[in-house]
Amino acid sequence: MAGSRIYKLGSIFTRVEGLLKAGGMMPSEEPRWLDVYRALPPIEEPSFYRTARGDVRPVFYPEDVARMQFYQQHPNVTVDLQDTRSLSPCQRFLKEQPPHGQDALESSSP
Repeated sequence: MAGSRIYKLGSIFTRVEGLLKAGGMMPSEEPRWLDVYRALPPIEEPSFYRTARGDVRPVFYPEDVARMQFYQQHPNVTVDLQDTRSLSPCQRFLKEQPPHGQDALESSSP
């Protein structure tokens, strides 16, 4: 069964190809992206064990850092999701606080 395989062993392409060859998937059920993948294969085969090239850059925005600091200070804040007219406590906090820069990110990292 396809769902019982460990996802680390092969890419989704190799698993779908195997299902088609073994008869586990009918050719009429073939995903649309499969023809595109065959026509334009990736330069490097996707693999779980391949290491990332170079340093991975942080993707935090200043607002993310401010939100993180807010929820560290107030871990049990409740938000009414049905009330769309008023701001959440975190949104009020962001309006009151000046923009945080990269120095805030470096000081808040564990």
